[in-house]
Amino acid sequence: MLFLEKLAAVGPTIKDICNVSGIAGVSLGILHNNEIVHTASFGYADVERNVLCDSDTTFVLGSLSKAMTAAILGSLHDDGIITSWDSQLQTILPEFHREDIYGEITLTDLLTHRTGLAPLDALWLASDNVPFLTRSDALQILNGAPGVQPFRSHFLYNNFAYEILGQVIEKLSNSTFSEALQKFLLDPLGMTGTCYTGESRHTEAKPYAALEDASVVPIAPALVGDNVLMGPAGGVRSSVNDLLILYKAFMKAAHDDLAMYTDTEAPSRPQSPIRSVRQLWHGKVPLPSSSPREHSYAFSWARAQLPSILTPGDDGPSELNPIVGSGTSSRLVLYYGGNIPRFSTYNALFPETNSAVVVLMNSMSLNDGIRWIGELLVEALFDNLQNAPDYRLLAQKAVERSLARFRATKKSLAAGRTVETPSRDLSTYVGSYQNAAGNFFLRIQLNQAKDGFQVSYMGRRRDTFDLTPYQEDSFYWALTYDETVKLARDPNSPPEFFILKFSSGDTDSSGIACLWWMHEPDLPEPGEIFAKINQNLNEDAVEL
Repeated sequence: MLFLEKLAAVGPTIKDICNVSGIAGVSLGILHNNEIVHTASFGYADVERNVLCDSDTTFVLGSLSKAMTAAILGSLHDDGIITSWDSQLQTILPEFHREDIYGEITLTDLLTHRTGLAPLDALWLASDNVPFLTRSDALQILNGAPGVQPFRSHFLYNNFAYEILGQVIEKLSNSTFSEALQKFLLDPLGMTGTCYTGESRHTEAKPYAALEDASVVPIAPALVGDNVLMGPAGGVRSSVNDLLILYKAFMKAAHDDLAMYTDTEAPSRPQSPIRSVRQLWHGKVPLPSSSPREHSYAFSWARAQLPSILTPGDDGPSELNPIVGSGTSSRLVLYYGGNIPRFSTYNALFPETNSAVVVLMNSMSLNDGIRWIGELLVEALFDNLQNAPDYRLLAQKAVERSLARFRATKKSLAAGRTVETPSRDLSTYVGSYQNAAGNFFLRIQLNQAKDGFQVSYMGRRRDTFDLTPYQEDSFYWALTYDETVKLARDPNSPPEFFILKFSSGDTDSSGIACLWWMHEPDLPEPGEIFAKINQNLNEDAVEL
């Protein structure tokens, strides 16, 4: 078939994208008409040992895990254990309690990211992919998270929502999340290469970070260990071969459900492990889009009608936001992407032709390399390469844009400085500062030379950074690009993330009572307050 030749022919382009982007290894697979028509792998699962990627290499899925979490909830709903998708969270987990409108959060609100609560991602993942918090902290975070959008009015991505949904699964199924995953999905579908955070496979790819020159360095793995925070949101490990099994089952369940919906006398079919698929795939929340075609969010699936820009929120077509499927017939796509330092994942399902594209890689690239590879494969699958952009050129320009944005952040911080020396003695700022929930602190300490001072997030040595005077009673810290990614940190944080603003509060101006940190762009100015406390939290901090 001609399109199979075109799928194979994009291999050199994918290699070029990998080289430009700093991608250590990538595996991909394509379903069409319910059959696996193409698989390929490029680069290394383990660079140091020269182990090549293949279709059985397992990758941390990041947010592709969320569809599995939603599918388990679909089974619990189908079994009658969940009586309504509109069940309020507080009726299932009474530990969740708020006095405002956000206290009415339901399962659907969590599944569709429409709670309106600040995501607070900076509070859970430390350097080296170590969670700052534990799973027991998640409900407390949700209890205290500020509402930054009106309730049920906007799509606002929230990883804590899916951590909480994992805890809902555990409560209602009387099992661990890992056991529920095995029972409802992995065993019935024969997904033997898929596992959860507490397990490991000899086929698991090592994670890598791309440096400025596109070379890669190994970093610490993400979401490892039993009962780790955010496992239900991003911790499942799987391979291309197993995901093709899963997505084939999703599409079969959708077709069976449609047949029963349109023909009430259709013969019954064996029960699929994927249940309540009509609800799982039904668009609930509009996604920001310039297109007049559908673009909505279901239960951990983005829905779009091609031709479309395939990103959850766009300002219209641009050089780095191309329209996928331009010039082809309109078709429904359900797609998603996952990023967990340093793994990136991509899927796109086309139920009308029983087609799917899966791409997995073990690097956080200098650009959105996984997206460009995935969209290139979609265009090849539907024989539309003649209308597709030059993805090689797009990948190169995206790298240049990404590095320029990082440099602009550092330049902005330097340009914003109005003081060279602090307005107070450094010892005035020294101390521990804790948030209102009491589960996160920053320690301000003198450096070893006693001629400057540092911020230490949660007392972690690897999250301790030298502070530079910025403006009156405010300071900032900064790293180089390579230093940032070697710590598995996000290099795309805005300038405000790095600034700490100290205040005397209601006390006299001779002392410092609190600091403000804008760790989340959606927080109102000047950010979250951390009160200075008398207790020395240094001894309580656990070095991880």
